[in-house]
Amino acid sequence: MLDRYFKGLHLAGSRAVPDDSASEGLRLLLHGRDDFPLELVRTSRRHSEIHEVAGQSGCPGRDHRCVAVLAIDRERSGRAGRGDVGVFVDGGLVGYLPGYLSTQYREWLHAWNLSRAVVHCRALIQCDCASSASGPAGYRVKLDVEMPFRMTTIQL
Repeated sequence: MLDRYFKGLHLAGSRAVPDDSASEGLRLLLHGRDDFPLELVRTSRRHSEIHEVAGQSGCPGRDHRCVAVLAIDRERSGRAGRGDVGVFVDGGLVGYLPGYLSTQYREWLHAWNLSRAVVHCRALIQCDCASSASGPAGYRVKLDVEMPFRMTTIQL
């Protein structure tokens, strides 16, 4: 009698079907050790955006701590059209994850079906005051991300 209700379930197989919609609206915080080991790349063209975020606390010799959002930049496709991982602070793009880490990050998102989640981490903006004597101040943006990736869900 119950066969007609469960008819076709055996066709689904034993493999799970990935469904990224489960991560829609999920907010995650990547764990770190408060040592900010990861420096972003391609920040030199973003100094005006970084200066706005850092404000007066960015220089001289003062660090600015903030929260960053990681997002795959599909418009700026990298190798094989996968997209680079952009890092945003206060809505402005401040740099990108290095290539090797972008690949690991995308694979981690895919493995955990988190491609629709909003992923945050702690960031540190440092002013390179040595370059400010010869021109505008240079900035370094570092992330506090522990490898392998560990996360906590958060609510804002």
